[in-house]
Amino acid sequence: MKKLELKDFLKYKCLSALKASPLKSKAAFAVSCCNEDENCYSSYLYGYIKGTDQIIKISNNGREKTFAWLDDDTLIYPCNTLQDSENGCTVYYSYNFNTKENKFFMKVPLLVSKIFCINKNIFAIVADYDLTWPEPEDISQEEIFELIKAKKKRDDSYLAADELPFRFDGMGFRNNKRSRLFLFDKQSLKIKGITDKFSNIEFISQKGTRIFFSSRRFTKEHPRRFDLSGLSIYDTETEMLHEYADENKYRVRYVGFMGQLPIFMGSEGKRYGYQENPFFFYIDADKGKEYVFAQNELSASNAVSTDSRLGGGDYAEADEKYLYFVSTKGGNANIRRVSLEGNFEDVTDFVGSVDFISLLDDQILFIGMLDNKPQELYSFKNGKLKALTSFNSWVSDERSLSKPRVLNYENDSVSQTGYVIEPVDFDSSKKYPGILYIHGGHKMDFGPVFYHEMQLWANEGYFVFYTNPRGSDGYDNDFADIIGKYGYDDYSDLMKFTDEVLSAYPQIDEDRLGVGGGSYGGFMTNWIIGHTNRFKCAVSQRSISNFISMFGTGDTNYRFPMWDFETNPWMDVGRYWEHSPLKYADRAATPTLFIHSTDDYRCPVSEGIQMFTALRYHGVEARLCMFKGEGHELSRSGKPVNRVNRLLEITAWWDKYLK
Repeated sequence: MKKLELKDFLKYKCLSALKASPLKSKAAFAVSCCNEDENCYSSYLYGYIKGTDQIIKISNNGREKTFAWLDDDTLIYPCNTLQDSENGCTVYYSYNFNTKENKFFMKVPLLVSKIFCINKNIFAIVADYDLTWPEPEDISQEEIFELIKAKKKRDDSYLAADELPFRFDGMGFRNNKRSRLFLFDKQSLKIKGITDKFSNIEFISQKGTRIFFSSRRFTKEHPRRFDLSGLSIYDTETEMLHEYADENKYRVRYVGFMGQLPIFMGSEGKRYGYQENPFFFYIDADKGKEYVFAQNELSASNAVSTDSRLGGGDYAEADEKYLYFVSTKGGNANIRRVSLEGNFEDVTDFVGSVDFISLLDDQILFIGMLDNKPQELYSFKNGKLKALTSFNSWVSDERSLSKPRVLNYENDSVSQTGYVIEPVDFDSSKKYPGILYIHGGHKMDFGPVFYHEMQLWANEGYFVFYTNPRGSDGYDNDFADIIGKYGYDDYSDLMKFTDEVLSAYPQIDEDRLGVGGGSYGGFMTNWIIGHTNRFKCAVSQRSISNFISMFGTGDTNYRFPMWDFETNPWMDVGRYWEHSPLKYADRAATPTLFIHSTDDYRCPVSEGIQMFTALRYHGVEARLCMFKGEGHELSRSGKPVNRVNRLLEITAWWDKYLK
């Protein structure tokens, strides 16, 4: 077989946006891939017809990422040109499964992020709106376009902020912008605002004429608390909006309907803070109050990391009796379900990751990464699994891969699981270099799923090993709780795991070890090089080095460090500095490559610059690569040429010091 090559990821197909039709006879999904010639991504819609195993290509423009079902045979999808987006409008086309026709459907004079079909003429939309604009029902479409053009012209010259937060990673400058809920009438072209200007729509679901949503409301006088939301239902028939939960009470993870009953996942964070796993609630509309129907201490989302996904989708969906949801356990993400009586059941038990799900009567469709392969669409029915697509079958058929092996260990009386990827063509009589890789999050997870860069390094003759230290997802709230422990319990776990790997694999040369990771993994890499010299080199990506500066520069602003340290820098600056890798940079001696993006607002580029400067100041070899115009997601969804150059830099750094 041919070795996996660095640029092979340019050919991977990534699946997303899976959703069944209203009567469950069909489903549709998006397929995205790199467009190397234009240095961007192309995305197309595909359809699945129940009972035929037939996969149909729906669209051909390469700009189709999302859609909504108009009826059981017809869907609508946005397909904007660059000019459409610059003019602040969203153009929709329709596709009919019977006629196989794509045709123009409507134009909405707003930038729409989500759409729901109430009937063939009335649509609930979530769209951007500026606080300085009049209500949309008070002005014409032409006036809206003029407002959008005027704002863009000004923003091209300078940006002004007067509220927090004012920018978000991947979204850019958001001062005075909110994602509002509107009704749009296709015939009259009238737009009606449903939520007030200050509310940001978060999760949203539709059942008939009812729109159930969570929203985060913040003003200049009352800045937003950390991801806490209110819950509301709007009925398009009665035109009544009911608010059911305090707007500063829950961190909401999902809203939907079990039959006709509104349900949601949410946590108050009183016990374990921001990352607390959610309970399950229903709303009693008569009493106007929410009630817990299932307590829960475990994961209720997919936290398994990979560099081979693009786009999002639904990880939870309810029918008449159950809420089905994806849950991470250990390093695997599978489907569970819970009844209104509070009874949990495991539906699947795969090795790998169920990414997005949709219910299709007697079967569950899901997009997943199983058997160390990239994504495909699967059907799960009567306990039997069936692959419905083979977009990425060439990877396992034509490339040499190394299957991750489980390594269980214990640290501080806590049982943990790690994984080891052996070099391709592993020879037990030889010595090999090794790489400890650390996931982001912190409440994310590494598992036995396909990860391009790790498989690349295994093909280049490296052992790659990784684990989920305390603070990771996949276990209970106690395991994930590292409030005030950043750099301590997690560091201890990572060093213990490294010891266990070296003991289990004497073929790894302990004098040729590298360490690396991104985001939280970048923070831990910065921390590690200030606390041990056991690694020959390091790669720190999109990292945190100084929690004091992070307080005022990251897009989470004060919210993330205040959750983690339960205080602010003016009350206890020592605590912020104690957990900052920069404090220990004068002890570092490990040659380190820093990878950062200039438009990373989650972990701003200044974090990487500070650590790089500290190492060079103290005479340690270091290299800083800053990717222009990229954000925090560079390694997963950055421009293809930048992803290639990033991986070239990292691999060359490993080779320089470990080979």
